[in-house]
Amino acid sequence: MNREHPFPPLHSRRSFCGAACTLLAATALSRFAQGGEAPVDTGPVKLTTETKLSLKPGEARDYRKLGGFYLLADERGIYALTTVCTHRGCTVHLDGDGTFGCPCHDSSYDHQGQVIEGPAKLPLRHFEVRESEPGGRLLVDTAKTVPPEVRL
Repeated sequence: MNREHPFPPLHSRRSFCGAACTLLAATALSRFAQGGEAPVDTGPVKLTTETKLSLKPGEARDYRKLGGFYLLADERGIYALTTVCTHRGCTVHLDGDGTFGCPCHDSSYDHQGQVIEGPAKLPLRHFEVRESEPGGRLLVDTAKTVPPEVRL
């Protein structure tokens, strides 16, 4: 039995990519036309249970499962570090001595996210931390990387 396929075959990678780009452009244009302006993506902001007063210098809170970050405090303020090792992307763990260790390739980082021991060469990323309102819960924006010296 010789049946014709209901969809024509894709003849080349170029035609497939062209069709995909056309579909993406049409979707973006329809969203723009419906709302009058393009949607603004503020990124993934994670609300913590911590407040500025509840975190003391030297403390670290583990938000690996809830948001992919560690929330820490030092004498300069509060900051957040990624849980992603800069070597190969494994999840770093907070060790009892206040350092972070990567179980995959034994990289280690200090409390500020700086490399202590390789193979990692780059420090852990710092995320923006702000208050939901004065004296309110802390918000960590995992879409915004900030310089290591930035504190709340």
